[in-house]
Amino acid sequence: LLQRVGGSSPHLRLLDDRDAPYRTQSMSADIKSLPQKGSWHCYVHKLRAWIRDDDGLPVRPYLMLVVSTEDGKFLSCQPGDTVETALGGNIAKKEPSSETVLNFLKRVMTHPTQMNSSAAGEKLAPSRPKTIKFADTKTAALHLGEKEKWADETACPYVQGCKDALAALGVEECHFAPVPPMFLENIIRGSIEPGMAPENQEYGTQHLPGLMECTDGFTPKFGKSLYAAAAAYVRASPWESLAARRPIQFTYRLVLREDVSMKLTAFGSVVGSKDAGSYGFSVHKTLETAMKAYDLEHTGDGEDEANAMAAGGQTCMFTSVYETPFEDVDNAELYGWEIAASDGDAPPAEENWPLFCKIQFEKGENGEQDTLSLTRPAIIELQCFELMFKGVVELLNGGELKSSGDAVRDAAGPWTVKAQTAAGSEKGETAEVELEISLPALTSDQAGTFL
Repeated sequence: LLQRVGGSSPHLRLLDDRDAPYRTQSMSADIKSLPQKGSWHCYVHKLRAWIRDDDGLPVRPYLMLVVSTEDGKFLSCQPGDTVETALGGNIAKKEPSSETVLNFLKRVMTHPTQMNSSAAGEKLAPSRPKTIKFADTKTAALHLGEKEKWADETACPYVQGCKDALAALGVEECHFAPVPPMFLENIIRGSIEPGMAPENQEYGTQHLPGLMECTDGFTPKFGKSLYAAAAAYVRASPWESLAARRPIQFTYRLVLREDVSMKLTAFGSVVGSKDAGSYGFSVHKTLETAMKAYDLEHTGDGEDEANAMAAGGQTCMFTSVYETPFEDVDNAELYGWEIAASDGDAPPAEENWPLFCKIQFEKGENGEQDTLSLTRPAIIELQCFELMFKGVVELLNGGELKSSGDAVRDAAGPWTVKAQTAAGSEKGETAEVELEISLPALTSDQAGTFL
């Protein structure tokens, strides 16, 4: 659909300078003399893709896409013949400033090309639009269907950032407009982003759907509570007080509506440790399966994690942003979900991303390969993680929840903890849930039930 350029990523040309202006001194004067027609929509989009920056580190690039709204042309520009003017790309390796976007628009006016023609990169006659509308990733869906609100909206930074300079070029009308959902899905998601992936690159869990996208009842308010609970769990370092996969029993009453409630019992356990480089939390429906995971963890002959997964269950493993579904990353940024700060020299939000999954493990027979399938939990199961994180953290901070060494199999508790949950409320209300938490004796054959 768009142009393939220079053997790099399909469809798109990459900016050589990450945030430098085009340095053609006479450009503004030339632009003011150009014929004026039509309307443009400039969309600055954070792509769901990873590329290497100048230091070789992975970064998420930004797309600057100009659409001529009257005739549907996708516009870019011809590269210049010097280093200063060869910045005709519409991909930036970091979030472009208003100056970068403005300079790109000027270049599109003076040296335009059409990207979605039969001859991709076809040169067009220079011109300037009468109107330019802006949107970025955070504002793409703002005020959809509410056109009366567009002219006064300033949430997109490029509206105010480019307005005065565009007026000096004779483009008097500059304001916000959202991006049509079909355009985002069909053009950005369907055509451009898949072309950004390196050949033979496997992204693993990035291909899981986002929690908000696939979980009924998952709201931004619940996401904020769930992620905050997960971040607090990481900061509490539970692996220092609790043996790996030692079952912890949680019992609480879930109120579905005023006249319907149910008592739930489930078994959680700490997985791994920071020192081991793999850490998280698992949930099992019964003590039997939780004990199976515990036994496999400690008698697995060097394959502890793989063997423990054979017990199935649900897990929240903390991973890097590079292995997290893009929808979760974008929603965390959009709604302000908390991520525990990274350790050492890593960027603050690079590590400790919670990845919630259901696990189904099947051991291969007759020499066949083992299989592991991952899906996303339902809202009631995610609420279980939310409440368990909060309960564990409160007891750890109080010094009450400990189980390791010679006493690892001993019973302890119960303790009562009250926690707030934001699950299942479309209006964002929270409800208080009373948790009974205990360490069951590991010699018991007791089995609880979950759902």
